[in-house]
Amino acid sequence: METPEEQALEAARSGQPEAIGPVLESYRARLARMVSLRMDSRLKGRFDTSDVLQEAFIEASERLPKYLEEGKMPFFLWVRFLVGQKLLQFHRTHLGAEARTADREVSLSPPSAPSASTISVASVWIAESGTPSQAVAADEEHARVREALESMNDIDREVLVLRHFEQLSNVEVSRLLEISPQAASARYVRALTRIQSVVGDP
Repeated sequence: METPEEQALEAARSGQPEAIGPVLESYRARLARMVSLRMDSRLKGRFDTSDVLQEAFIEASERLPKYLEEGKMPFFLWVRFLVGQKLLQFHRTHLGAEARTADREVSLSPPSAPSASTISVASVWIAESGTPSQAVAADEEHARVREALESMNDIDREVLVLRHFEQLSNVEVSRLLEISPQAASARYVRALTRIQSVVGDP
């Protein structure tokens, strides 16, 4: 039985490109989380995640015929790629040369999207984990999470971000990073265990 995504893509191939609209909307929450996590903190307030997604979805619609003809990756990963590229454009437009900062030393992202710093990742982890609310305790917790993240190698950190925060499947992560599913799974478990050993279960 075909999934709604497969049905929409088949309809688009049959001359109904508008059928892809609901599929893009079904991706919105996951992609908004991606954009929020990877957006440079200096840009928050200048535009928001919906601005990035709106432009990326328009581009996806415009490039859909080529994807249907040549698409070599799953549709969601292709749309995610376009969102990452669009966010890179926003960074370059608004920050210019400043888009390359010391924060890239702890980059969690492949070149197809802006990096997610350990600062932003630690903040989201703490916000979702029910950690102590007192300012001092929260600051200490944030520092421990950052230290745990920075002690990982780049690929382990990226796998953690993709699996835990962007909610990509193990197969999607292995495809995106060009590693085996077994390696992706092992890296995710290792990264998750590393953070949990410092702060406990989120």
